Amino acid sequence: MPPPRPTNLGLAASALAAATVAAGLVLLSGPTLAVGLAASSLILLGRLLAARHLDGFSVERDLPRRARAHESFPMEIRVRPGPRFPTDATVRLTDPLAPAMRERSLDLPAPGGRTLRCTGLPHRRGPLPPRPWLLASTWPLGLFLTERQGAFRDDHATLVLPQPWLPPRLLERLESLSSASAERPLEAADPLAEFRLLREFRPGDPVRGIRWPASLRSGRLLFAETEPPRPKPPGYGIILHSYERPGSVVVPEAYEQILRIAAGLLLRFQREEIPTVFCQAPGKALRLASRTAFAKRLDALALSLRFPLSSLDRIFAPPCSRDDDPFRSCDEVFVLGDGPLAHWEDAARARFPRCTCLDTTALTTASRPALLARTKPSPL
Repeated sequence: MPPPRPTNLGLAASALAAATVAAGLVLLSGPTLAVGLAASSLILLGRLLAARHLDGFSVERDLPRRARAHESFPMEIRVRPGPRFPTDATVRLTDPLAPAMRERSLDLPAPGGRTLRCTGLPHRRGPLPPRPWLLASTWPLGLFLTERQGAFRDDHATLVLPQPWLPPRLLERLESLSSASAERPLEAADPLAEFRLLREFRPGDPVRGIRWPASLRSGRLLFAETEPPRPKPPGYGIILHSYERPGSVVVPEAYEQILRIAAGLLLRFQREEIPTVFCQAPGKALRLASRTAFAKRLDALALSLRFPLSSLDRIFAPPCSRDDDPFRSCDEVFVLGDGPLAHWEDAARARFPRCTCLDTTALTTASRPALLARTKPSPL
């Protein structure tokens, strides 16, 4: 706990009091000496009060359980003064997480404290770092600056997720895949499903679809029309890897950008309820179908560490059999790497006939014959 520091006003007052005492001693003037001693006593009393009035402060904070890097979120701060804090004093509060709470002046008239609502802004993914709050006050008389800091009493820990980002060219590819899904083979209608309406029986309709009770009541054959056949839902795969050819240089920002793209794909597929197979090499491939599974994978991305690999076989090794391939049902596999695309693209295409390869500089696709040509690199 640092001691109070004299302000410019305090330094000037201390110098003036010392000069007055010295003048009283030199001039043997009782009134001058008395004024100097009274001023010095007042300064000493102010320092004593300044050193004690911020004791016992506590700051509580309500945060969301999940947040995104570089995206603001609402938060609530409760400042509770200590027993020695005067009701007429003003403090300046600083919360490193809230841009609006940088030396924010606060009046705390009530003993129970004050509640503030503001927005927080995290800058890095992962667990929110425990940075302390800072209180500053120049009470009383503005002669001394007193500072106190302490840990926030958060109601729970906050995990900062990567900020999702989809490059424009990748968005175009996703829209193209969405349009192509309408041309997929249709699933046969379930004859046991709930019917939509009753209509007259037509030649070619299966006899088991006739609703006999309704037909007997109406005097004509009525057929129960079931739900129309729907396109088979698409299935996608995502592979995240850090292949690093010996001698190459990969900057840390490249891995963070790839994580943002992976988070953008996971959120999009979660929103569209598309089953997804996710693998962060050299880990095991996981099938994501529920919102909970997607949410757990996003949490894992927030905590992930870069794992450099020097062998392509650990990333794109073919399975022993087709039944052992977790990506066999995927209509498209998105391969994301923080290393140069030219070092691993051929291996990815050889492993996955339908894939979209992406690094931090270029996007190429090998899903259709017309898109086999290498596209020009463009900054993301």
